[in-house]
Amino acid sequence: MSSESKSAKSSAKSSEQEAGEDALAQYRGDLSGAERKIAGRVVLGRYVPLIVFGFLVPLVMIFLPHAGDVRGYDVLFNTQVAQDGATAKPEMIFSWLRLITILLTIGTLVSKSWIVAWVNWAFAGVAWWYNVFAIWVRQTQPPTESGDGPAIPLLFSLVGLTVLFYALSAVVFQKNPLQRALAAARREEAHRDEESRLAQQRLRTGIEDREDAEIVDDRRARAKARRERKAELEKQESEPQQESEED
Repeated sequence: MSSESKSAKSSAKSSEQEAGEDALAQYRGDLSGAERKIAGRVVLGRYVPLIVFGFLVPLVMIFLPHAGDVRGYDVLFNTQVAQDGATAKPEMIFSWLRLITILLTIGTLVSKSWIVAWVNWAFAGVAWWYNVFAIWVRQTQPPTESGDGPAIPLLFSLVGLTVLFYALSAVVFQKNPLQRALAAARREEAHRDEESRLAQQRLRTGIEDREDAEIVDDRRARAKARRERKAELEKQESEPQQESEED
C-alpha cells in the first residue's frame, strides 16, 4: 500500500509540474514582455469575498442613519436635514471619499487593473482615516450643538473600510502566482542564455565581461631593447667627441 501511495503522489506531482509548464508555454517566446503585461493586472483570487464585503457594507451604510435622523446620503449631498443635524465638513469629506472608494472598488473588480487597484487602495486608506475623524467629530461636539453622536452604521462603515483596505493591500503589494512563475522561468532562461547572463552581471556589479587575455612574459625582450637603446645613445654621444679630437 505504501509503494502505491508513493507512486500516486509522484505521478500527481509530475502532472502538476507538467500543468505548470503548459500554463507558461504561451509566454515562452517573450517572458520579460509577458511579465510586464501580467504586472499591469491584479489577481484578486481568494480576496474577492473580502473586497465585496468591504464595499457592500459602506454602500448600504449610505442609506442608513449617520447620526440621529441624519442619513448617509443627507451628509453626502448636505441636505437641510444634515445642516439641522450640525454636520461638520470632515463628515461631508468622508462621505464623498467613501462613495469614490465604492466606485473604484467596482472598477477594480471589473477591470482588474493594477493602477485602478492602487488608486482604490489609496482612497480606501484616506476614507478610513476620515471615517475615524467623523466618529471623533460626532463624539466631541460641544453641548451647544444640536447634533447627535455617531450612529451604529457609521461604525459598521469603518469595519467595512478596514476589511477593504486589508484586502486591497494584499492584492496590490503581493505578486500573484503567475507573476512568480514567470519571474522564476525568466531567471532559469537567463542562466541558460549567455547574453542574458552577461546583462545580469552588468546590472548587479557594473562590470563588463572581459575575454581572457593570454599573458606573455616579455621582460627579457624589453630589457634587450633598453640595452640596445642605451648602446645607441652612447654611440651617438661618442661620435662628436671623436670628431673634435681629430680637429
